[in-house]
Amino acid sequence: MLKEERQKYLLAQLEKNGIVKVADIVQELKVADMTVRRDLQELEDKGLIIRIHGGAKLLNPKTSVIELSHREKKDLHLSEKIEIATIIANHIHEGDTVFLGPGTTIELAYDFLTINHAKIITNSIHVFNKFKSDPRFEIILIGGSYRNKTGAFVGTIANDFIANIHVKKSFIGVNGLDKTSVFISNEDEGLTQRYALNSAETRYIVADHHKLDKKDFYGFYPLQEVDYLITDSAISDSQKETFGKHVQLLID
Repeated sequence: MLKEERQKYLLAQLEKNGIVKVADIVQELKVADMTVRRDLQELEDKGLIIRIHGGAKLLNPKTSVIELSHREKKDLHLSEKIEIATIIANHIHEGDTVFLGPGTTIELAYDFLTINHAKIITNSIHVFNKFKSDPRFEIILIGGSYRNKTGAFVGTIANDFIANIHVKKSFIGVNGLDKTSVFISNEDEGLTQRYALNSAETRYIVADHHKLDKKDFYGFYPLQEVDYLITDSAISDSQKETFGKHVQLLID
């Protein structure tokens, strides 16, 4: 079966079922596992689907934006996340006071930290759980209204606390960005992340290359007021040129 035929079959199955599993397609089409994964990658690059652990789900750009849960995001674009998490870890230095926002990429930074001490402030239960048992880190979890979808605390209580602190660096994940703004699905979460960026000496936005040139529901911060954009090495040359005019890029 030709590549075009395989990809049409994949899209047809996704339209029918909403989700496909790599293992099922391998059996049905009698092709190699990597062949299916390459097809899914190409379809994702075209903006037609979202890869998930073990398969893919349909993305329909004509519908309203669907915010993925923490569990759904965890295995999405894992190699890119590891690249970015390594960069985050390399920019957290001995004795820093750092705000880490919600996000599966930011959580991974813990795995690459080699420093002996830092003060970590977060409004993410998942980030907190990564650091809480490590005596190298002083960890503060900010309370507030809890968003189960992302594991983030937001709202007035969280915002009041963040507005009155000062941190050396803030690392904030986003769902999309263009040349002017950074975007997220939920306005309450976006407002809390705006406070976190404003409380920092140095402001970092975290986004893999799939999120570049894309918008979500709520634009919460001007890109030109960010110090660094951390992304992965799959960013295109044209995107490097475009975004490099507005913010300093950090790429592994």
